[in-house]
Formats: sequence, structure tokens, C-alpha cells
Amino acid sequence: MSFRAPVANDGPDIHALVERCKPLDVNSRYCYLILCEHFSSTCVVVEENNVVVAFITAYIPPERRDTLFVWQVAVDARLRGRGVAKKMLRHLLSRHNLKRIRHVEATVNPSNDASRSLFQGLANECKSAIHESLIFPADMFGENHEQENLIRVGPITSVSKTLIGR
Repeated sequence: MSFRAPVANDGPDIHALVERCKPLDVNSRYCYLILCEHFSSTCVVVEENNVVVAFITAYIPPERRDTLFVWQVAVDARLRGRGVAKKMLRHLLSRHNLKRIRHVEATVNPSNDASRSLFQGLANECKSAIHESLIFPADMFGENHEQENLIRVGPITSVSKTLIGR
């Protein structure tokens, strides 16, 4: 497996992977094209035999320059349980352009145990605090969508980043 920054040509493959990774919310192909084009320095794709098998889309919120907001994490079903998501997070946080990152945030619905475990593992590895609070109630989404809770891990220190880069 190889880890790299995405390019626009990865957008359709990322979109297709999300469609296979229920119950992730499927965004438009255009959204994934823009994420790959404009936010490649904060996103990562994993390829195996020239096929996109996992990705993280993330960005730095303009008002919180020390925070990496993880938008989506997807791993092909046959690779789940092998630590690929944690490796992608490590890969991102070890990038030179993200050295100022001290917090990682994500929204996670209450039934998403895999994401909850991923961010708890990051907090444990970094010996950082993890906080969770409601950010978007279910009624904001319409039908058939759970509430989204904000998970915030940090502070992640330079010592923690050395651990992550291993």
C-alpha cells in the first residue's frame, strides 16, 4: 500500500469508495474533486495495485489554524481492522505542512464505533485529552440521520507527533 496526497483524478474513485462504505454520507463527485484539488495537503489516499482503497478528507478551519478537521474516513471493507485508518492519520500528522496542528476534530454519530475507536486511539497514542459534545442535532439533517457529535483530540505536542511519525 502507498500513502500520498490526492489529485483531482482521484475524485471519482473516492466517490465510488464512499458509495461502498455504508453508512458514510455520499457527497457529490464535485465535492470530492474540489477536496482533492484544493485540500490535497490535508487529505490522504491509499493505493494498492493502483486502486484507491482508503482515504481521509480533512481541512484546517480558517478560525482554528492549529486544528485539523477530519471530514471523512473510508477504508475498503477487505482492509478494515488492519490499522489503515490510524496509519493514514499518522501519515497526515507527520507532514511538514501540518507541524502546527495541535488538535484533531471530527464529527461522529453515536453509533459509529469504528470512528470513535480511531480517535480514542489517537488520543491514547498522543497521551492527549479527548472531548465529545453535540454539534448537530438529528433534526438538522432531516430524516434517517443521527445527531453528529464533535470529537476533539489534543493538545498534540511535538513529542506526540514524533510518536505519530513512527
